[in-house]
Amino acid sequence: MGKRYFIELSRKDVGLVSYFPGLEIQDDPDADWIDNVLVPAVEPIAKRKNAKIREIPITFWVAVRRTARRRAEIFLFMTPAYPGVAIERILSQALEPIKDGKVHAGREPIPEEAFPCIQIFRGAFIKFYGSFDGNVWFSLPTVRWEDRAPELQFTPAWGLDALCEIAGQLPVEARILSVSNGKECRKFQQALVPVAREIA
Repeated sequence: MGKRYFIELSRKDVGLVSYFPGLEIQDDPDADWIDNVLVPAVEPIAKRKNAKIREIPITFWVAVRRTARRRAEIFLFMTPAYPGVAIERILSQALEPIKDGKVHAGREPIPEEAFPCIQIFRGAFIKFYGSFDGNVWFSLPTVRWEDRAPELQFTPAWGLDALCEIAGQLPVEARILSVSNGKECRKFQQALVPVAREIA
């Protein structure tokens, strides 16, 4: 088996929140909004040579909520919530083309129902998996179209290494801490020379 990595993250943080109806996946039962919509939108940011954006771990957390506007919408929380004007503008431009969305609508605490899905850091595009939603086995957060609305689901992470290799992504286990705050976790990530810590 090759190298395995993990990153410690914390929900005790504030995220820059955007929300989307997920309409792009409504006609395809196999489509995943994260892979089919979010990843293509933000992946080019990882390839940017700008030193400032490369040195900030930009993490995306996903949740699905019922709203007054729709049966359910996809809420996307990004940390850090205050990345600086230039980086916020780059991220906003990347997310703006997503259909009928409200990009960077405000800043909110990351809720318990949100799960980390991807991260951009030091030129790497990271895909998170973990023991999410109380499951013992590793799974990936996905957003499928169910009952005329987006729904957050968890799919087994089998074959993730091979899939990520094809897609040019680094698979990393997300370990969500309840004791550390998000600012502390982000400082720790930035202090690392490798993109994540290796485990045996």
